Amino acid sequence: MTNKEYHARPEISKSDLDLLARSPFHYKFKDEFERKDSAALTLGSAVHKLILEPSDFFNEFCIEPDVDKRTKEGKTAYNDFLANLGDKTALSGETYDTVKQIANAVNSMRETAVFLRDGLAEQSYFSEIDGVAVKCRPDFFNENLGLCIDLKTTSDASADGFARSVASFNYHVQAAFYGDILRSLGKTVNNFLFIAVETKKPFMVGFYTLDDAAIEQGRKTYLALLERYKLCLARGEWWGYAKFEPQSERIEAIQTLSLPTWKFYESIA
Repeated sequence: MTNKEYHARPEISKSDLDLLARSPFHYKFKDEFERKDSAALTLGSAVHKLILEPSDFFNEFCIEPDVDKRTKEGKTAYNDFLANLGDKTALSGETYDTVKQIANAVNSMRETAVFLRDGLAEQSYFSEIDGVAVKCRPDFFNENLGLCIDLKTTSDASADGFARSVASFNYHVQAAFYGDILRSLGKTVNNFLFIAVETKKPFMVGFYTLDDAAIEQGRKTYLALLERYKLCLARGEWWGYAKFEPQSERIEAIQTLSLPTWKFYESIA
């Protein structure tokens, strides 16, 4: 199953949970919002492909010709390239060089050879949790080790830096969600491993797992979001930036805000 086919299916995914956390409206009408591929997303996708599925890399990506587009000949050559691009994603020569350097940094680590062996990359899994159809697509699943692996490109792969990324992007939710889906299908999942690699030289790499408290918080969060999804589905209501009170079944459009704690300790020089 291709990544495009996977995302077209209706089951709830981790990215859907992120949208539900923002607001039910963002989830319900996600297909109406235009999604633009950013340079960071393209870089990340290319890195994933070259590390996890190198033999398939040039079926998905194509390198732009090194031509001077200010000249007539260069413009013609570049337009011919675009005309024959098809469904592939174009990468500049500079971006491709960066992708190769990042991939080399990850592949040069001894741990990588152990973790990314005897498993499958980019496989789709479908199940049901608490009456909700769910899905996940791990970057790599090493069944011999019972290890689910996710490759993350980041600006800071240090322990402190990546911990901030875990909190900001709810990676703990992903770890709990993926693990529970795989276990529901009879798979053994002993741990969830993040391989974090920086996108700037020297392309440092870090290997991280989460403690039990983080996984349990991720599980608590995703289960609450599945309950939110079921409630919205049952009521046929997909509210935006409003507060829903389940006890009274009221939606409060006007909310009262508090200052963050640090603001009370701010000093004026």
